[in-house]
Amino acid sequence: MKYKNPTAAVYLVSAIAGLSIFGDGLLYSVLPLYASELGIPLAAVGVVLSINRWVRLATNPLAARSFNRYGVYWPLLVTMVLSVITTFIYSRAWGLFVFLAARLVWGLCWSHIRLGGFLVIMDASTAALGFGMGIFHVLTRLGSAFTSSVGSFFVDLWGYKTGLTLIAGLSSVGILLVFALGRIMESSHHAEAPRTGKTSGERPARHKPELSPLICNAAGFTNSFVGSGLIVSSLSLILQQRIGDSATLGTVTLGIATISGLVLAMRWASNLVVSPVTGKIIDRMGRRSPFLALVYAMVILLSVFAATRNPVMTVLSACLLFIAGNALEVLLDAAVSDNAWISENRNARISQYTSFYDLGAAVGPIVGYAIGVRFSFTAPFYLGALLMALVIGLYVSERGTQRRAASRVTQ
Repeated sequence: MKYKNPTAAVYLVSAIAGLSIFGDGLLYSVLPLYASELGIPLAAVGVVLSINRWVRLATNPLAARSFNRYGVYWPLLVTMVLSVITTFIYSRAWGLFVFLAARLVWGLCWSHIRLGGFLVIMDASTAALGFGMGIFHVLTRLGSAFTSSVGSFFVDLWGYKTGLTLIAGLSSVGILLVFALGRIMESSHHAEAPRTGKTSGERPARHKPELSPLICNAAGFTNSFVGSGLIVSSLSLILQQRIGDSATLGTVTLGIATISGLVLAMRWASNLVVSPVTGKIIDRMGRRSPFLALVYAMVILLSVFAATRNPVMTVLSACLLFIAGNALEVLLDAAVSDNAWISENRNARISQYTSFYDLGAAVGPIVGYAIGVRFSFTAPFYLGALLMALVIGLYVSERGTQRRAASRVTQ
């Protein structure tokens, strides 16, 4: 597929992704606080927040078939319309099963919108693919940051129903952007099938793998279990327990939904700085030392977040956890790419890693709320610290095995 203005195509599809995620991003801030009003049991909130990730394990292959059959334009248009509809459904108190159905549809939508974005950028940014992907991630994160902060403010100001309805209206701008994207497509709306990549003989020199696929998968699962799962899904409840329904800063009083949204926005906004800085550091220092430093930091920060009752320390440790988690995600993406580059089947290697990552994000809210309802909402964070410590143990064990094997070879 060719575009009359390739740069515009990159920005348009990135903005479409950022707008489509408005409803999903806002739910993490406000659903735990309004679950009872919507007829959703608190114990079911974790399932509601994670079910869209579970369904993506099945809808990702479906998205690939959709784009192969119908091209880029129509799947993007249909799923953008559906994403607006799901956000509107979130604003209604129509019960648990309707809400679950909307979350399943959203999972289907995101599978298509994410893959559609990649396909457009691959065609439009052949000479600067990294920059194109960077724009996609930046605008997606900005969409999440906007809805977590501004959307939560709307909810505090006008109530849940009105706030979500306004966000659905803003998200509908994405439909107009899909129309605009279609207008700059030069030929038919059908895209070529994804290419498998270069043969081993055509591959340029790459960074030598330093973290094994096992470590990448284990750390990816744990990082998403903690960051996308535990913290994002239960942060608003923990802040409410430690701060109350509102907090006054000088002459300004902020509701708990706004405070939670602002803290969650740090997760998305920090990515704008953390991602490029982390990339430069790991290119200079390699993967191992930064990996260990980040995982140790995660163990300490998770323990502090669980143990403290101080509101300021709670917010500070949550923000630092978001920063460390974002940096670890960038590092693991680079490390798994190192392994995939020398693998006979690069797509399978990356798909395996992303499946572990999605699985952690899906399991996190369910485990968090199951333990939280029965014991305490801080208890799951001790579990997260333990899992991170086990990743360190796995890494140390694997390195020891590698050293012993190398010493036997040299003897």
